[in-house]
Amino acid sequence: MPKIAVYKFLTFFIYAFDALNERPHLHIVKEKGNRQRSAKIWLDTFEITESGTLNEKELNLAIGLIKKNQSLLVDSFKKVKNGEKITTLKLK
Repeated sequence: MPKIAVYKFLTFFIYAFDALNERPHLHIVKEKGNRQRSAKIWLDTFEITESGTLNEKELNLAIGLIKKNQSLLVDSFKKVKNGEKITTLKLK
């Protein structure tokens, strides 16, 4: 479960298995709290397919960060898919 990026209280990650079988997307969770369900957002359409335990404000923040950093996030997704090492991005 490679951690792709972090922003304040949000952590963006992917499941390695997903990288092999699905189009580029990210899972997002809050850093704090137990038993969280991750949100899932496609990197090409910014569509939310699962909201997880994030509220609307947090989902909108995540989408804004993905839009702003789309090329970097897609590159990281591709690296995971190809089995390459990645460095966790610190989003602004």
